[in-house]
Amino acid sequence: MIRKRRAVAWFINSSLVMTALLSLAVFAVTIMGPLAARGQDRAPGLTGASHPDDVVMARQLLMDCIDEEMQPIDIAGAGKDTPLEELKAHASRISTMFPAFPHLFPPQTKPGTSADASAIPTTATAAVWERFDDFYKLSQAAATAAYDASQAADLQSFKEQAAKLRALCDGCHAVYMKVETPPPP
Repeated sequence: MIRKRRAVAWFINSSLVMTALLSLAVFAVTIMGPLAARGQDRAPGLTGASHPDDVVMARQLLMDCIDEEMQPIDIAGAGKDTPLEELKAHASRISTMFPAFPHLFPPQTKPGTSADASAIPTTATAAVWERFDDFYKLSQAAATAAYDASQAADLQSFKEQAAKLRALCDGCHAVYMKVETPPPP
């Protein structure tokens, strides 16, 4: 009988210890979890947090590349004779760049000041972040229009898709891009 009592007492004591340890573990996760999550904005690879100026430069360079690919398409739309296959190649490259574009707008790169109190050098307007879902959809629609142009069977179909692409670009720039007029000479 004494052995049973000791076994029961040991079981109860070990259960209490386990319950206490489990409670402590739950408490630690509850307290430490949010603190660890806050530290993620400093994690390597989150370049918006650690290198916002570089992210702004990356999106400007990507837009410059898209613009360079658009120039021959715009010129062909104005009447320049350009081989269809060349135009389709430009549109194809644009269609592969646009899906990445909205991902280069993390919150740390919106207009204002960076962590070191310097101005963030961006031509993006605050509307990008205020209406990000619309901005994202426009970018994806532009990628689709570019892809459709790259698949055109003839020059007329290409020009129709290219006109849609140009309209999407202009519409996006009207809302989401700050254009500064150069000062007079």
